[in-house]
Amino acid sequence: MTDLRNKVEDDRGLLKKIQLGIPGFRGYRQKEDLRIADSLLRVQIADLLKSDVLQPLELIRERAGNALELDMMNDIATVISAAKTAESRVRHAEQGYSGISPAYRVTDVELNTLYEFDLALVEGINGLGELCKTALASSDAGDFGLVKADLRDIRSGLSELSSVFEKRITTMAGLGAL
Repeated sequence: MTDLRNKVEDDRGLLKKIQLGIPGFRGYRQKEDLRIADSLLRVQIADLLKSDVLQPLELIRERAGNALELDMMNDIATVISAAKTAESRVRHAEQGYSGISPAYRVTDVELNTLYEFDLALVEGINGLGELCKTALASSDAGDFGLVKADLRDIRSGLSELSSVFEKRITTMAGLGAL
């Protein structure tokens, strides 16, 4: 995945480039660009979670239902619920607002730290996506014993993802070590 911080900088229009030359406004503009990059990355992360994790899980649920594997439905529903919660939390996470004269200033280092947390989320989601593909292949083959084991791994991966996201929130609240 490309680093959106560089893309946002490269895509600055004339007005934003002029703002960079105004003393006192340069830092605000740079921080605002970091916030935009972080927001864009979080939307991509949420979309990735939806396409690589949620959609395969929905297909697994459908196949389990068609195969009358009703005892698995609660397990699948629990994992789907956790994935939907994670997707929603990432999509709607705080982005570190800092106006021109805020009560609390979010530094470039803090914004970059948030961005790095978001990149770690991408790595975690890629791993979860692979697990979901494996589980989907097992459900296609009718091997729901393997699907059940894969669901445990997916649930564990979602828990780790949630832990990384909690660290992001703690950092955002200024409670974590930067």
